[in-house]
Amino acid sequence: MLKYILKNTLSDYKNSYKSSFLSYSWVIIHPLLLLAIYSFVFSTILQPRVDPNNNVSYTIYLSVAILPWIVFSTAILQGTLSISNNIYLIKKLNIPLYVYVTKEVLEQFLNMFVVVILLIGFLYFNGISFSLKWFLVMVPFVCLFFFALGLSMFLASINIFFRDIEKAIGIFLQMMMWVVPIVYPWDIVPKDFQWVIFYDPLFYFFNSIREVLIFDHWINMKHYFVMIASSVLIFGIGLYTINKLESDIRDSV
Repeated sequence: MLKYILKNTLSDYKNSYKSSFLSYSWVIIHPLLLLAIYSFVFSTILQPRVDPNNNVSYTIYLSVAILPWIVFSTAILQGTLSISNNIYLIKKLNIPLYVYVTKEVLEQFLNMFVVVILLIGFLYFNGISFSLKWFLVMVPFVCLFFFALGLSMFLASINIFFRDIEKAIGIFLQMMMWVVPIVYPWDIVPKDFQWVIFYDPLFYFFNSIREVLIFDHWINMKHYFVMIASSVLIFGIGLYTINKLESDIRDSV
């Protein structure tokens, strides 16, 4: 089944860009345009405070989180629709439903390779030297994949019965982008409200990426624990839900 998933994911990934004039260039254009917009708005107009002692520009601080976030959020959006968009195939083929979700999420996470290359080039261009610690970002990236996959399996399953899910998920992800936070430093939040950030497990994923790539810090044990525990938990809940509801989903479609 793994071979089937990988083969079809790569095939769908290639076909999704084959008919486009700019082809694979869109993988780069979309995140770069968003990065340019956010950088202008926040660094020029709102001017958020990034620790001046580290001499880090806001554009660098933003890019290291928002580019992975785009992949992560798109994976959840597409994963949530993966069952409802493949009803015809589900009726014809006796393939486990988690396969459809996994294909969609994995296809989006293939873009993470492009994001990592963009980040490395961007950081080097801005005077941040390569460090062996950079390899540690594989931990949050892998955990993000399983977190996104588990959440997508859960949402895709219940979306068949409650179609409002696919309408609300985009709004929910926009809210989460501000809560994590992605586009501003967490320490500018008043102390009375910082607990909201610390209770959000996604904060530890993206903060770990920033700590490693920008500040050349080790990931602390609390971050490791939250990332691994939350991704395993969400993945387990998602897999259990989609397997539990599979027969009901097939009956309803």
